[in-house]
Amino acid sequence: MDQLTPMLPHDLLRLNPGAAAWLPAGAPAWAVRALCDVPWVVVRRAEVPAARIAVGIRGADRSHRLAWTIPLGLAADTVAPQSLCAVNPARDIPALRALPAVRAIFGDLRWGPTGSVGFELATGVPAATVTSDLDVVVRPAGEPGASPGRLRDVYEQLKSLPVRVDCQVETRSGAVALAELISDRHEVLVRTPHGPRLAQRSTVTW
Repeated sequence: MDQLTPMLPHDLLRLNPGAAAWLPAGAPAWAVRALCDVPWVVVRRAEVPAARIAVGIRGADRSHRLAWTIPLGLAADTVAPQSLCAVNPARDIPALRALPAVRAIFGDLRWGPTGSVGFELATGVPAATVTSDLDVVVRPAGEPGASPGRLRDVYEQLKSLPVRVDCQVETRSGAVALAELISDRHEVLVRTPHGPRLAQRSTVTW
């Protein structure tokens, strides 16, 4: 487990016992069940008051997603995506089967699985399906090897895999899809705590 702070989007948090009692009145029954069964949430990219964390709850169904904010003290542990990249999956489905190849492609870059695969690796609870994409995030801040050329090479290799890999790169401006970041587009979509915005690609740095 990583230290509890700082928490970044896509980090997974294990909540303290009884976390479901903190849900707002009127929260759907599936969210209560989800927290009772698997008390884990994912950190969202959103602006929140001090001493609170924006998180999302995953239910068993794909449509079961709930945005929530919690007090810092409700989180017991945090798991960053990059701490999951070496975890061996317990099941054999395409998105999980691709992990060794993706690990070799990223090499020493700071990356990790997110989405259903990350949730499954962190909690041990099956979440990915046979049709799931493999979502990953790259956090290249301070890494001299994370050059545009290196990321372009990573992108080309990921495209050759039998499973779709959806990769986001965390920059100082926010998260940008790898496909956009290495493209020739003048503008890219940047995901920020204040919502998505278009930015000149040349101004996006990490």
